[in-house]
Amino acid sequence: MRKPPKVVHPTKPNTGFQVTKPIDVPNTLPCKKLLLQHDFGSTSSQTGNHSSVTINYAPPNDFSKIVLEWNGACNWTQIDTVFGVWLGGVEILRSSPAQGVNTSVAWTASKDVTRYSSLLLKKEAQELIVSFRHPVSQDARVYHITMFILFYPTDNRKTSRIAAARSESKADLILPISGDLKSKDGFWFQIENSTNVKLASFEIPRNAYRAVLEVYVSAHNVDEAWYWNYPTEYYNIDHLDDEPGDGPFRDVVINLDDDRVGAIWPYPVIYDALDNIFNPVASTRSFDLPSYDFELTPFLGNLLDGGLHNFSFSIGNAINVWYVGANLHLWLDRKSQRTKGKLVSSFDQRLNFTSMLRMQVPLGESWIEAHRMTSSQGWVQSSYGNITTRVNQNLSYTNYVDQRLGAATVQQLILSNDSVSFATSDDDNRYSFESTKNFSLAMKQQILILEGKGNAIDTLDLTTGYVDKKTYKK
Repeated sequence: MRKPPKVVHPTKPNTGFQVTKPIDVPNTLPCKKLLLQHDFGSTSSQTGNHSSVTINYAPPNDFSKIVLEWNGACNWTQIDTVFGVWLGGVEILRSSPAQGVNTSVAWTASKDVTRYSSLLLKKEAQELIVSFRHPVSQDARVYHITMFILFYPTDNRKTSRIAAARSESKADLILPISGDLKSKDGFWFQIENSTNVKLASFEIPRNAYRAVLEVYVSAHNVDEAWYWNYPTEYYNIDHLDDEPGDGPFRDVVINLDDDRVGAIWPYPVIYDALDNIFNPVASTRSFDLPSYDFELTPFLGNLLDGGLHNFSFSIGNAINVWYVGANLHLWLDRKSQRTKGKLVSSFDQRLNFTSMLRMQVPLGESWIEAHRMTSSQGWVQSSYGNITTRVNQNLSYTNYVDQRLGAATVQQLILSNDSVSFATSDDDNRYSFESTKNFSLAMKQQILILEGKGNAIDTLDLTTGYVDKKTYKK
């Protein structure tokens, strides 16, 4: 019988950190509450390693910001690990640990979780779950985890009317769109190829007047470095059967019943294990993997019938493995038992995809360009009036991969522009916002031969950018 891993608390670990934009918090002293303190042992792709605790705390009545703080430490080198945090079945954090090199490592991550206020302010006890997963078992690895939640009171001295106007209201109810933790997949849907389609059924209250789908998606195992893959034809010619292939383009598609609501062309998170280049500095968004929002309010008219509906998730060109999960944020009309609405129009432009491949194995060049556009319009009648919502999404993608003797280069740019507008039936009141994302990546790996010494140096130059800007208009 295998003995459980010995828990050895690390001493003087290397400290990993992530260069990221600081969370904008009030200049007030937060109310800090302990959520979890636990040691996690071995992890695997089959069962993972998760801990479930029931939490019950008294949240403050006056706050303007809620921050989740994660403190972790591992007793030895670990790679390719991903973990998630769920509260009441809702995923509130997806992350990867810092990378240690033959030593213990510690790291801290913080995330603004104010959008989950309806969960975090519940008076009754809730289940908190933390789950680690790894494509290969790591029996000797032990993670020492402490998690806090910080409630920041409002700083009246710095709260302006403009800032208050720009702060969006938070959802009244959040429904998990995920799997079953008791199943092989756990809460995450595992998508292993482009033919996998994962379904999730849900039912919403009949007095909802707004809906936003938040989607978490991340690549792991064989497809972890998808942005650097050549088309399968290249590997077939060179008889490289164990190489990933399927090219560097991934199209995450979300459907609501029979309607296409949009697509995600994901930010290329580079995990800390890649060529050991991130130590102690973690790559952008690796401690706080991004989620992606879809305004579903135009489709509410189809969902207010009191019946079950389905989301489906698929990923074009995916290979093993991608983890997908989602949360449905709902705004409820407290003055009405039932709202009504109608989807007026929905348009999904066919994916415009162009590719070019030049091969002279082992040399080759790959160039890809893609575009996609979706739009929808619908109205909802509630105690706030008859409000029409218009949504537009525009995506563009370019990727260039160059394989030469002793060098390999990848350049990738993903642009996303989403616009949402709300207007009353008489057009007297209008409100709109625009979300612009810019994901850039430039990598060059080169082997330099040291003359006269018979040695070589493997170098990697990396530039990555994550820009997410939101502008509001009234």
